[in-house]
Amino acid sequence: MDLTTAAYLVIFLLSIAFLYDQATKRIPSRLDSNQAPKSRFELVPAGANGLPTRKDGFEGSIIFVHGLGSNPDTTWRATKLAATVGTPEEAATDNARFVNWVSDFLPADILEATNTDVRIFFYNYDSYWKRDAVHTRLANLGNELLEHINGGIRMSEMERSRNLIFVAHSFGGLVVKRALVQAQASRDFGHIAEHTKSILFLGTPHRGTSFSSWGWLAAQALQPLGSNPLLLANLEYDSISLHDFHKEFMAISQDDLRVFNFFEKRPTRLLRLWFIQWQQFSATYEGQNVRNIGLSVNHYGLNKFGSRQDVSYKTILAKLVEVTKSPTRLDKHHYAVPLETIHTYTERAELSAELEQKLQTRHEKASIPYAVALHGLGGAGKSQLALAYAEKHKDRYNPILWIDATDEEAVRSSFKRCAAELGLPEERSEKQEFVLTDGVVQAVLRWLRDRTEADNEWLVIVDNADDVSWGIQKIIPKGNRGSVIVTSRDNRSVRLVPGTCESVHVDVMSPVEGVALLLKHLQLKTESASEEIRSNCDKIAQQLGYLALAIDLAGAYIANDSTPKHALSQYLTDYDRHRDELLQMDGFQGLLPTEKTVWTVWDTTLQKIRRKYSRLQPELLLTFLAQFKGSIVQDELFRLACLGMEEVDDELDGEADKVMPACLRQFLPLDKGEWDSFRYRQSCGVLVRYSLLQRVEGQWSGVTMHSLVQWRAMQSERDKPWRWWYTTFILAACCRMTGGEEQPEFRRHLIVHLSNISESDAKDGDWRRHEGFIGSTFGRMYYDEGRWSEAEKLFMQVMETRKTKLGADHPDTLTSMANLASTYRNQGRWSEAEKLYVQVMETSKTKLGSDHPDMLMSMANLASTYRNQGRWSEAEKLEVQVMETSKTKLGADHPSTLTSMANLASTFWNQGRWSEAEKLDVQVMETRKTKLGADHPDTLTSMANLASTYSNQGRWSEAEKLEVQVMETRKTKLGADHPSTLTSMANLASTYRNQGRWSEAEKLDVQVMETSKTKLGADHPSTLMSMANLASTFLNQGRWSEAEKLDVQVMETSKTKLGVDHPSTLNSMANLASTFLNQGRWSEAEKLIVQVMETRKTKLGADHPDTLMSMANLASTYRNQGRWSEAEKLEVQVMETRKTKLGADHPDMLTSMANLASTYRNQGRWSEAEKMDVQVMETRKTKLGADHPSTLTSMANLASTYRNQGRWSEAEKLEVQIMETRKTKLGADHPDTLMSMHNLALTWKDQGRHADALALMEDCTQARRRVLGEEHPYTLFCLSTVAKWSM
Repeated sequence: MDLTTAAYLVIFLLSIAFLYDQATKRIPSRLDSNQAPKSRFELVPAGANGLPTRKDGFEGSIIFVHGLGSNPDTTWRATKLAATVGTPEEAATDNARFVNWVSDFLPADILEATNTDVRIFFYNYDSYWKRDAVHTRLANLGNELLEHINGGIRMSEMERSRNLIFVAHSFGGLVVKRALVQAQASRDFGHIAEHTKSILFLGTPHRGTSFSSWGWLAAQALQPLGSNPLLLANLEYDSISLHDFHKEFMAISQDDLRVFNFFEKRPTRLLRLWFIQWQQFSATYEGQNVRNIGLSVNHYGLNKFGSRQDVSYKTILAKLVEVTKSPTRLDKHHYAVPLETIHTYTERAELSAELEQKLQTRHEKASIPYAVALHGLGGAGKSQLALAYAEKHKDRYNPILWIDATDEEAVRSSFKRCAAELGLPEERSEKQEFVLTDGVVQAVLRWLRDRTEADNEWLVIVDNADDVSWGIQKIIPKGNRGSVIVTSRDNRSVRLVPGTCESVHVDVMSPVEGVALLLKHLQLKTESASEEIRSNCDKIAQQLGYLALAIDLAGAYIANDSTPKHALSQYLTDYDRHRDELLQMDGFQGLLPTEKTVWTVWDTTLQKIRRKYSRLQPELLLTFLAQFKGSIVQDELFRLACLGMEEVDDELDGEADKVMPACLRQFLPLDKGEWDSFRYRQSCGVLVRYSLLQRVEGQWSGVTMHSLVQWRAMQSERDKPWRWWYTTFILAACCRMTGGEEQPEFRRHLIVHLSNISESDAKDGDWRRHEGFIGSTFGRMYYDEGRWSEAEKLFMQVMETRKTKLGADHPDTLTSMANLASTYRNQGRWSEAEKLYVQVMETSKTKLGSDHPDMLMSMANLASTYRNQGRWSEAEKLEVQVMETSKTKLGADHPSTLTSMANLASTFWNQGRWSEAEKLDVQVMETRKTKLGADHPDTLTSMANLASTYSNQGRWSEAEKLEVQVMETRKTKLGADHPSTLTSMANLASTYRNQGRWSEAEKLDVQVMETSKTKLGADHPSTLMSMANLASTFLNQGRWSEAEKLDVQVMETSKTKLGVDHPSTLNSMANLASTFLNQGRWSEAEKLIVQVMETRKTKLGADHPDTLMSMANLASTYRNQGRWSEAEKLEVQVMETRKTKLGADHPDMLTSMANLASTYRNQGRWSEAEKMDVQVMETRKTKLGADHPSTLTSMANLASTYRNQGRWSEAEKLEVQIMETRKTKLGADHPDTLMSMHNLALTWKDQGRHADALALMEDCTQARRRVLGEEHPYTLFCLSTVAKWSM
């Protein structure tokens, strides 16, 4: 560093030092006698204590503790009333202008007010932190205070028995709290904590201050002057240390310790630049015997007053007078509550905590700062909750008053009782007949309103404020010192308090609370009661819907028996047999606090609703809704019922009022083809308002009700046919739903209500007269939901009834038989379905003629059954006949004709006759486009069928194009979550799977599965199919654990829902076996496959395509286990059967030949394998084309046979051809293309072309890593091969 730089640096440092000195030289030092406080650092007596002490005086001391950086000389100032005469104000000294109000005003004022001479002390401690500060901490300061008190004014036993009062400003409050916490833990100082009777905190930051950080930074900057940052440590707002410290203080506080927190209401100006304010929530806290009092001053005004007449001084004086009075002269505590908490009262912990918290929420602009409305169902325990709060807080409030607001007379009587309690004179008014002008009522309200900050807080409970219509709002007390609790069944009771009122919804008890209440009646504790007793208590509480009143009455009844175990079990038995008598029992009137029973508790509410809303009749709606057992009643039900009621009226062919009376039809009006929900919503609103119903929001919003409200409602007008009206209502909703115009996902919600219709309902005369229509409609609902067992039961019932009533050959009977057969078909019971379909077809042929549309429909149904049985020739024969007849009778472009053509195409498709299927599919699609439009659902179905045909032909790009078109159109026309849209998404995912685009397939599969779960339910057959599809995608990706998890889930659900031998269940078992095969878990796979094969043989027959498929799967398992002879035996059997059943060139037949060739290959029988491979390849070339994926697979199999024979040139030629064709047809990244690269590399390796083989295998590895992922088994195999070849 050169001299010039050094000189500049010295000048800069000297400048900084000069500025620092100038900025800090005004900061005083305690070491300078002129700047040090005049009071010494100890307990200093304040004022003259020579006045005589009265016998009834307060035997104790008041100790004043100043705040941070201050002292007694400056902290407790007040202005003199007038300046000294002749002394200019600006020239007056501090002593001339100010006095110390603690020493100059307080002793005389307390003496005058209490006739008591108290000892008053300042505690002066060194809290200076800016310059030449003592290095101390809060804990040290607390301990020093204790030492000074103990050694200064509490030396003798008599002195130690005297009471203490602390008045602490700001930081001084923390010193007092720390001292008391330490005293409680100390044997020497325990008497100080024990005899501290009150603390007045003046702006003490119990939760800290946000400006402590700035003070701490200033202290750090002043360290060269000897500052003490330790005093400012841990004062950050809401710091953990302060929080823990306050918890310690609350824990040691005596029950009789009275605390007053004074806080400022005005901000404090600092340096004329900004304002700070100790917020109320920092300078206050809630607790027993804690009062929070706001003063209209800033922070400095809490301890410095304008004069002796200052309101703030008088408020603090009043509190000191209050706590220094002799106990015999304390104000009377007013507790005008005519009720007592019952001995079995059970604490509602969460509700009590919520009430406590909300009664601490202050609303400045409200007519009363603290107000809470407890609203809920009658009998839920609102009054008891309010009463428990009042008893718990007796010491906090004075007075506590109880107003019974049941009616005007009860209100008047309550106010008279309260006036007498308060000692108010009974005022007479000219209009005594009107409660709002009653003199006593107005006197009490006025007394409460006039309470000031110096008075105690009061609490008024307005109970049973259920009827708000007569003007009850005007008798709700007002006033700044008050709190109000309103109990009401009306959820609008929160509006009784002008401004803002908190609310607490009092619902039923929790299971734990319900059991605890019953155990109290039995005089048992939870921990001592046996498991059986607790279990029976829970059962009873559950039966009673956890309603507090019902449980309490049940407990009183049970407690009559001296044996709790027997009493509980007997009550459960009695409840099952005599519920109505038990719930109406009033044998405990006069013995319990309430006169109400479960029968009568809602009487007043129902009467008022009936009287006030006679035109709307919500009580009738309540009774009707009570018929819906144990579930939400969705608004959508009413909309559907409204739209379907006309069809029900027509079908039941009776008087409309008998189907559904006018009083209920008012909730189902139809206006311009839509449901007008106005009257329904208005009536529900009234019932929800009084908690008789609860609103449930969500996708299908609705209402629900408590089980005992439901019971009570069902007792009304029992002579009316409510169950029949309920049935016709559900029937109307089902009619609308089965019409196909509504969202199918609501069907499962509707079925919940459908299942509530019991067998006794079905025995009703009206039901029996219309059993065909009712049973068919309900059966169709179950059928559409895939609940075929329930559908079968109803369809069977309808069929038998129609046979009896109409005859076996009546068209309606035949329709019911066809419905039953369709149910059998869906359950995989094809023989039973076939038998019925043949019967329907033959009868229709005789009755209607061979070309009648119904006859053709029955033939088509029978053909479909044949198709499911794999009897494709028979199916084809029938379908050709149906198609030709339809063309002749109806025309080539009639929808029914087109459907028959599509069915025939499906049969061709199953036979592997894809060209013929394609020709028909194209014809159907084009005709439907012309006749119905390109976006008609039937057109879209035919496009999907054609896409499926393309897919089987390996024409995946064409299939994809059609499937995307179908999917997008269905999304637009039907919605993204419509079942048909989901089907098209699943089809597209399948095409992606065939193309090896597994990530795209997975994305669609997941979307379909999740939507199906939401819309249809987790156990719906379509949902299970979507899960199986996703599992298949996982399997292709080598994610076998995930595939297995889904496969197991599908299998178990299918077993439960469909049965162990249902075709879908067997398919799911086969899928799981396939996953086991890929994992090399051959024993587990074999076990499942054998089970599937044997069941299919029994159910479907030994030559059914599905049975043959399971035999082929078992052979594959044997092959993987090296059990080639067993595999060969099965494969020969499969091949021969398929040759007979399907023909020598059927795709499935060719697959079985390829499988047998593979077994020959494994046995080293290469000539036989080659012969079969060549035959399969040539046939596929002819049938499918040279570039069909299956043809290429057969060429790869032949190449493998050549390779095993050492005929590498021939193998190479085939493999190159396969690879190039796959690149062209499928793409360079398709998994099949990569497999052909892998095979060619192996052939080159066998030919000794090591470099070429390694290079090709490395290319294959990189492609597989990119396409399949790092963890896919094929990728791992490639990596292993490259590593091995590179050695």
